Amino acid sequence: MIRIYSLYDGWDLTEITAVCKNVELSASVDQPARKCTFTMAYSLTDNNQPRVQIGPGTLISIIEEDYGEIFRGEVVDRTLTSSSQEESFTCYDYMRFLMKSSTSMNIKNMPPEGVAAKSCEEVNITTGEIIATGKPINRLCPNKTYYNIIMECYSEASKQNGKQYIPIMRADKLSIIEKGRVVSNYVIQSSKDDTYNNNLIDMTYKDSLENMINRVVIFDADNNYVDKVENSSLVSSYGLFQDSYSIEDGKDPYNVAQNKLYAFDEEIELEALGNYSCLTGYAVKTKIWYLGLLNNATVYINADTHTWECGTGKYTMKLTVSLSNKMDLQEVDS
Repeated sequence: MIRIYSLYDGWDLTEITAVCKNVELSASVDQPARKCTFTMAYSLTDNNQPRVQIGPGTLISIIEEDYGEIFRGEVVDRTLTSSSQEESFTCYDYMRFLMKSSTSMNIKNMPPEGVAAKSCEEVNITTGEIIATGKPINRLCPNKTYYNIIMECYSEASKQNGKQYIPIMRADKLSIIEKGRVVSNYVIQSSKDDTYNNNLIDMTYKDSLENMINRVVIFDADNNYVDKVENSSLVSSYGLFQDSYSIEDGKDPYNVAQNKLYAFDEEIELEALGNYSCLTGYAVKTKIWYLGLLNNATVYINADTHTWECGTGKYTMKLTVSLSNKMDLQEVDS
């Protein structure tokens, strides 16, 4: 179960769980600042019920008994509705400062992890686990958000090493991890046999070749043809979907071209009993008997929404997942 606290009375966190109706925490690959929405009772007639005053800028902290502090952020907006006698709030974690604040940087021979640390220092955010790439970056980034600058640099590293990266806020600390870590000792499953721990509530599946790239043609700086990389089986089966790449200094053109190849988009949504290890950026095992692709698979979480009903303790989650592991790749100017 969760407990919700607000810094609305002096400097002490005050628990407000008793007057909260429901809480929702969510994030996605392209919107990694974790969003918190919650609804609170606000009685207009019963003077025995507290009318908690929480305005924009108020600190909100959420504690889960097994995971500790799972959210720390500020109220961005609130709405009071007299007919339902409710207040609703929208909050974001501290990554919002990176996504909403802009600057210009002239990056010279600095790896992405250095850029992330510099960005956090400038917006007064504490760093946590910042993964090292060891890939020096040289870029001029004029008037861009700190988030875009960080992800441009990690995208450059990803082009070279094929790894995927994602930023995650843990309480008040920014971590940047390699995307796709598998949640241990947990499986989302639906089995014909009721003796299994069937935790799946609902599932939808869609696949598409709309964004397929099965051949990348490599050119030199003078636009002369150099070579190509391709997935010949996809070309044979589905026809040619071609992209091009011009060689850049200091980068292996074959690695970059290989990383541009892309097969199918899958849109998979899973609703299951809640488990707060299942967050955007991580991967989870599935065992869903009626769909072969998910019967014994690892899927990558691209969006998550966790919902608690405070009165009943009911906790569920909805995950948007994919069979391929892709970061929020920021296109950068050459």
